[in-house]
Amino acid sequence: MILGAAAQLRHEAVVAFAHAFVIAALNRQVHDRDSRWVADSLADVVTALRTAEAIGVDLPLMLQCSDDRLHHDGESLDGPSLQARSLLRRCAERGVAMLAFRRGLDAAEVNRLLDLLLLRRNVDALTRCNRDAALTALGIRNVDITLRSVGDPANRRAAIDPEARALHNYQELAEALQHNHGLALRDLELTIDETAAAIERTLADFDEPSHLLALATQDDVDRFTVGHSVRVALLALQVARRMGATRDQLVRVGSAALLHDIGKSKVPQDVLFKQGPLDAAERAAMMQHPRNGAAILLEQREGVDLAAVGAAFCHHMGPTGAGYPDAVAPVRPGGISRLVRVCDVFEALTSIRPYKRALTPIEAYAVMFRDIGEFDPSWLRAFVRTIGLFPDGTRVRLTDGALAVVRSQTTCPEQPIVQLLTGAGDATLAPGQPDHFTIGDTVDGDTLRIASIETQERCVEVPDLDVPPAPTAADACLPGFGPCGAPAHGG
Repeated sequence: MILGAAAQLRHEAVVAFAHAFVIAALNRQVHDRDSRWVADSLADVVTALRTAEAIGVDLPLMLQCSDDRLHHDGESLDGPSLQARSLLRRCAERGVAMLAFRRGLDAAEVNRLLDLLLLRRNVDALTRCNRDAALTALGIRNVDITLRSVGDPANRRAAIDPEARALHNYQELAEALQHNHGLALRDLELTIDETAAAIERTLADFDEPSHLLALATQDDVDRFTVGHSVRVALLALQVARRMGATRDQLVRVGSAALLHDIGKSKVPQDVLFKQGPLDAAERAAMMQHPRNGAAILLEQREGVDLAAVGAAFCHHMGPTGAGYPDAVAPVRPGGISRLVRVCDVFEALTSIRPYKRALTPIEAYAVMFRDIGEFDPSWLRAFVRTIGLFPDGTRVRLTDGALAVVRSQTTCPEQPIVQLLTGAGDATLAPGQPDHFTIGDTVDGDTLRIASIETQERCVEVPDLDVPPAPTAADACLPGFGPCGAPAHGG
């Protein structure tokens, strides 16, 4: 559905409000209700509601709650839903169908609403005979709660379409990681088995993790960099799968990648979420997260795969061990750690941060190829060949001026298969004109190539890149995989 400019702004304001509400709920599950972090996120909810009203969103702003998604006016809000699983589960337990937020809402009232929705002691407070009394007792005057009717929600026995299954899998990965970060913050035992089980179920449902990666681009909720870690895990799974890893090896790769930043739970949050560059002291604190992560995993009473320990400690090290943190003895990262490093850097470069814009994949590759000694060459080659210079879904401008979208990859990363959206010079496609072809093929006597990448914000000319060569026979046995033997203990 294509929206006009005003409608698009209103939609974005609703999405921003839903994201703010999800973040506030996540903070309430990790921090004390009166902590600074909860207070800041509650204030963000109120600000987002006022912004939405100023832009023209009708109040009350209504968020509908199904088992797996938040909705507004019947439209699924997939981005805010990605990390909303625990909130949605608690709403379902209480039979909540809709939350309607009115003008006059303040931070204290949002906090009391979250008491009602999240605390175990309030699980029966919203039955039909208790709801009005509970809202009155808690002083909730600017939020209306609509309960589900008999027979709601949707039939759980109905078949789940692939898009819904992708959402469920992403939510499960995010929830497992959120839970473990919260436990690590409080120095409690992690639920390592939950992480492995979430990876197992993802692999069982999706032979191709790229379906989840496409969904992951909508995840703007960044509690303890959860979205980053989920995307790193999905990238690592996709590359390892392409290189022939077994199911057991994929579970090890996915679990290690998902937990690689667990040490950030110990970084002061005013450093972790600072809206700008870090000073020297803050940078030193941030650079301790690999050491912290390895220590957290090694301290678990339940045995932790050494590959996960290695990835936590080594994901900011090059293949020879250069980087950080400093080690007492020389460290040479293992195969899984080297793969996680490639995925970690690529994801960080291509994601929006408060202090930087997102690079396009080809810009990220240009940065990585300039520092190619920082990465394991086998894994970098495998990564480029798997993800492509122009990942699926990338909008591109061709040398004849036509606009196209990348649909799939070929064995040559410079030559994906594209679908034309317009003809040459932005002309309308003629009826019956073929609209799919491989870049580099000759079309009407012209060999078309990709001239630029088109994003919503800018046009990026394709730079000249020294693309790593195709994987060799030796790469079929990458470090830690394949018939050459079991993964190295270093991760």
